[in-house]
Amino acid sequence: MNNRAKLLISVLFIAVIVLCVGLTRFYFDVTKNTANINGENRVKSIINTYGDMKVFESVNGFYGVLDADGAVVIEPEWMEILDITPEMVLVSRRMNDAVLIGGIDYEENVVLPFVFRSVERLNRYYLNGTVAEDNSSIIYNSSYETVFLHSYDSAVYENELLNLQKGENHFYYDISGNQPVLRKIEMKCSVGEISFLWRVSNAVYMNDLLEKDFERINECVQKYIDMLLKSDFTSLPEISGGDYIGSLTKPNSFTDITFREVNRFSFSVQSFETSSYDFAFTILGDGSDRTKSTIQVHLYFTRNADNQMILTSSDLNFQRAELTFPLAPSQAVPEDEE
Repeated sequence: MNNRAKLLISVLFIAVIVLCVGLTRFYFDVTKNTANINGENRVKSIINTYGDMKVFESVNGFYGVLDADGAVVIEPEWMEILDITPEMVLVSRRMNDAVLIGGIDYEENVVLPFVFRSVERLNRYYLNGTVAEDNSSIIYNSSYETVFLHSYDSAVYENELLNLQKGENHFYYDISGNQPVLRKIEMKCSVGEISFLWRVSNAVYMNDLLEKDFERINECVQKYIDMLLKSDFTSLPEISGGDYIGSLTKPNSFTDITFREVNRFSFSVQSFETSSYDFAFTILGDGSDRTKSTIQVHLYFTRNADNQMILTSSDLNFQRAELTFPLAPSQAVPEDEE
């Protein structure tokens, strides 16, 4: 065998050794970027698919995510994988003896805090995250961006409307599109010692007004009636703009009336151009001198330079009637008698 043949055999032998080493490293590589993880993190089964992403369960019972090439992009260290978007993965983990839900990016940085006990998909556009600490609700869009600037006491999706509750007030939104639309409100208002609900469901008014506008109107109504009952108007500038003394009725005759019912509510727009609104209702009451009273109330609102609702004027129409029979000292006026 000549020297050239010996050299060729030596080169081929070295090439075979290099190839064997390469194959060995390929099959036994345990880095994050392969799906063939050794030990407890090894892929046991594919659980779910989100586009090209696959949720897998490892033999240790935890969950992770594989990409289209089968590479591990989220390590199997989560109790559950609930959703996957291009920017975020919704996962759950145990924290302080509670299972909490949050979101991580593909570098496994926390981008949605682990404060939720549940995240419920309402429809294709919106989700409701229920906070574990106080059961409040935060509404997110499909990209997990907050839809409203605050949380709600509860959120219920029924009859194609999302009912969001804050205190004793309810706001109903149509969420059939990618922008929520306010369709109806229910506000609880206290007048003296009685309370009543007033509602607005006119789609035209709803397009022009926000939650904060109705809350402000409700606040002004309560404060103004309270001032009338007490005949104390020192707080009137807080809810009124302009010449509040001249434009708002301030009769002293409220002080001898006990309210027993409020009804006949209406809400209308005086002018969209000037953002002027009329809120009207009727108060039924009993006087201390065996009289019954009917008070028709019109309160007029507009927006000031800061876009805040203010009470600008009022119109109160009193009607009094003598009772036609004497009352015993302990006898009450029947609820249904006017």
